[in-house]
Amino acid sequence: MGEIIGYLNYLVLALIILKVTDKGIYYLNSFRYLKVEKEKLKIEKLKAQTELLKIVRKEEFLKLKNQKVNGLDAFEVYCGNLLSLMGFTDIEVTELVADGGKDIIAVKNGEKYYTECKLWDWSIENHHVGRPDVQKLVGAMVKDGIKRGLFITSTYFSNEAIEYASGLPKDLQIELIDGDKLVSTLENLRKEWVPILIDSVVLE
Repeated sequence: MGEIIGYLNYLVLALIILKVTDKGIYYLNSFRYLKVEKEKLKIEKLKAQTELLKIVRKEEFLKLKNQKVNGLDAFEVYCGNLLSLMGFTDIEVTELVADGGKDIIAVKNGEKYYTECKLWDWSIENHHVGRPDVQKLVGAMVKDGIKRGLFITSTYFSNEAIEYASGLPKDLQIELIDGDKLVSTLENLRKEWVPILIDSVVLE
């Protein structure tokens, strides 16, 4: 009889342990789930903040619309300052009239670059840089024997423009910098360099 009671006590204890263990596993999994969900929310919040920052930065560019700096286009001067921070030298912003298809001439690693700049309102539907715009820059490069180019815009490039640029021969390369890439480039530079470029441009 005593053995049966002992066995029953053992069985009850085992059931209690199983129940407690099961509950413990449930709460542990719940904790892990909540932790994962919390991290997901954190990531989504960071993504939202990043997108908002991009919008704010793009709005900053529009302050330069139709503005001049020493007779030169303010956005082109801005991009020239940006190229300087990116390691380019001998930077020359061309005149507004008859620029020959390039807005900035600069040098990096001993090679001359032609750069075209387009300050367009990114929020306007279909207001993008198309293939003809990129072709115009390539035409200027080919005419003058330039092998490297940059196209900087506050908006975005059409699929046709991207395909055209990516399909150029290896000895003729153009880097496309759209509004998002421009913002991320600026943010990376701001980590290394203090002044905000947009505030350093003195308008006429």
